[in-house]
Amino acid sequence: MPRLRLTATRSYAVVALSGAALVLAFPEPGLGPLAWIAIAPLLALAARARTGRGAGLGFVFGLGFFGALLYWISIIGVLGWIVLVVLQAAFLGVFGGLWALLSRLGSPAARIGTAAVAWVAVEFIRSLVPVGGFTWGQLAQSQTEIDWLLPPAALGGGWLVAALVLALNAALVEIVSYAGAHKRPAAVPVMIVVALLVVPLVVPSNEATGEAVNVAIVQGNVPQDFTGPYDEKELQILRSHRHLTEELALSEPDLVIWPESSVGMDLTTNEDAQNEVRSSAQAVGAPMIVGGNIDFGDDRYKVVAFHVDESGEIAGVYEKTHLVPFGEYVPARSVFGWIPALEQVPRDAVAADEPVVFDVAGGKVAPVISFEGDFGSLVRKPIAEGGRLLVVATNTSTWGHSWASAQHVAFSRVRAVENGVWVAHAALSGISAFVSPNGRVIDSTSLWTASALVEEVRFATSITLYARYGDWFPWLCVLVVVGLALVLVRRRNPNATPTADARDDPEALPGRSPALF
Repeated sequence: MPRLRLTATRSYAVVALSGAALVLAFPEPGLGPLAWIAIAPLLALAARARTGRGAGLGFVFGLGFFGALLYWISIIGVLGWIVLVVLQAAFLGVFGGLWALLSRLGSPAARIGTAAVAWVAVEFIRSLVPVGGFTWGQLAQSQTEIDWLLPPAALGGGWLVAALVLALNAALVEIVSYAGAHKRPAAVPVMIVVALLVVPLVVPSNEATGEAVNVAIVQGNVPQDFTGPYDEKELQILRSHRHLTEELALSEPDLVIWPESSVGMDLTTNEDAQNEVRSSAQAVGAPMIVGGNIDFGDDRYKVVAFHVDESGEIAGVYEKTHLVPFGEYVPARSVFGWIPALEQVPRDAVAADEPVVFDVAGGKVAPVISFEGDFGSLVRKPIAEGGRLLVVATNTSTWGHSWASAQHVAFSRVRAVENGVWVAHAALSGISAFVSPNGRVIDSTSLWTASALVEEVRFATSITLYARYGDWFPWLCVLVVVGLALVLVRRRNPNATPTADARDDPEALPGRSPALF
């Protein structure tokens, strides 16, 4: 294959387009294998570049990727979408700069492994900072339709799946580059690709073998284009959930789950809400987990999941521990309060500190609420503390008919494999789903429909290595990247005579990129 060189302008265009193409690997398009090749142009163009150029290529790749992936954020404000996209793209700029440095390692196997480790390290740091981190766009989320690639998540979390995907991209670059120079494929990268695709098949699939329990998810839906008073809208949502729950009596569920925001009034003080929930529990004769809010003073509130017993009384409360910045609270409100879109967040939610496990339906149920389900490190905590069935209560109605709801279900599929448990993913306006411990969606609802699902699931009798030990793999990746970067920086001699490798540096050929192939 002839060596292909691109001007600097075309290089940036290529990485922007490949970043946007990576989005198609995520739900709802769900073209998972596209993620195996979509990052390869960035790896090829940033390899051995100056650190600044690598960072620029990574940043532009990130603009294309996050700009397309998070387009639905613009529904609540274009400014917020722009800020979030730029912030997240900056992390991929860091990756590009790191890769420009680390790609100077000598062997193909070393470069493939280093690319994977560097990506995971940056993806992990992105999940931690700023303001608690952001996880949307993790590569594992793109592989949920290829369920035979998910089992490694039980060992090292979704991070291990991300490493596998990135390594496939890096191996592709090595194969094509070598073939272009030697007119034949490179044996080592080809063997690495085969291993990457085969090894996940060796990891045992999760299976929950504990007590069987019939679980119902009630998706009451949200009235669209509602113009009446706020309280009337909330009562309409609440009554829809009650009617659907009453119809479940013949199914004899052992546990009924209502999504986040299914009770918009404070269930601890509002008599109308109490009556609706009480009559629902008594009609179905089963305990419930109900998503709602609790007022906290005059201008704050708590996002919670109530454990309601068969008589309709509150038996326990889980308070959300990880809130949505600029969605459920405004960080530094005195600084950012002038932004018009933040009028949609008139009061701040208050976070709790610890997870909670409910003793319900003959087992231990771990509840998490919406945004929390996007963080493997958060979900594993109640599982490690005894939870053997996971409930994700969410409200994605703000995002209309976008891909956001399907992408949120994808997170629950990763969480199921990471922890080895069944997941009941209950969404106010859809998509609701039951996910088995191996990440398969067993049943699901459509968007914007009032409906209910009933499924026999089982409590897990054991949990995975990841659920027990957490984020050991990404922390290892961070340490490896820092160590390698320090070694390479110390080895570099700015006064050294350029070597043959330097001729592949885009700065050695002004206006030109390194060889792609």
